[in-house]
Amino acid sequence: MTKEQRKFIQRRLGFFFLRMFTIINGSLPLRFSYTLGKTLGSLAYIFIRRHRRIALESLSIAFPNKTESANKKIARDFFIFMAQGSFELLYFLRNSKNLDNVRVEGIEYLNGAMAERKGVIIVTAHMGNFPLMSLKLVQLGYKVSFVTRPMRDEKAGDYLYNLRESCGVKTIFSYPRRECILGIASALRNNEIVILQMDQNFGTGGVWVKFFGLLAATPTGPVTLALRYNAAIVPAYTFRAGLGQHTVRIFPQEPLVRAPDKDETVLINVARLTHIIEGWVAAHPEQWGWIHRRWKSRPSEKMTNYKFKIEV
Repeated sequence: MTKEQRKFIQRRLGFFFLRMFTIINGSLPLRFSYTLGKTLGSLAYIFIRRHRRIALESLSIAFPNKTESANKKIARDFFIFMAQGSFELLYFLRNSKNLDNVRVEGIEYLNGAMAERKGVIIVTAHMGNFPLMSLKLVQLGYKVSFVTRPMRDEKAGDYLYNLRESCGVKTIFSYPRRECILGIASALRNNEIVILQMDQNFGTGGVWVKFFGLLAATPTGPVTLALRYNAAIVPAYTFRAGLGQHTVRIFPQEPLVRAPDKDETVLINVARLTHIIEGWVAAHPEQWGWIHRRWKSRPSEKMTNYKFKIEV
């Protein structure tokens, strides 16, 4: 059996179990998701050594003054949160009407931005059970598009995206780039909400700004799109406040600082938004994705010669 054949079989089996589990999980009480998630998350922390190591390395960068035991507790709590959140999301995708325990704070800020009728870009992060934000906003009557990368397993991805779209959330794939830009532009022209995340490593693209004191490659999409289409930028994030209880916290519209140079404008505003996200992570460290290598990419010597690519 070839490697491609094994991969095909693995993905088909994974898709089968995903569908079966989603149906079973969606028909059981939500507490089942938390119980199973706590067990599997604890086991994952123990046995998935590579991701545990990455999480602890990331935590040591962000919180160098915390003790090793404190960072280990955050890492373990994150593994549990991640497992619980995955099962919890599958439950809500099957039961999107059961979102009463998802509270929204600051809805007046979103309404104020929407009243300007130029489209709203919600800048968020991989914080809390972040997909619940889009589900809740749709429930409240807003038109929402979520920008995401296509899953490697196309069949499983289509299944999950169709579940999300059945709840009213539109999906815009981050590539091909042209189709992504056209989809975002159309939503903004229709005065809809586009949700973008900007808290992950962006390789050699974007700009380098400080995140917990260390330069991190950061996407510029939300800022460049807001500049191009004159859209409003509204920061918001989701966090779990208790079992089955979540809060979507929306902040006032973030005005773009204008500098003489366009690249400087982008750098300044990306740095400001990244600082806001840093505050969210510091407030709820167990609910952010530490297994992502946020500081993996480093600016090349060539990059240091460009103006307004690196925060000083």
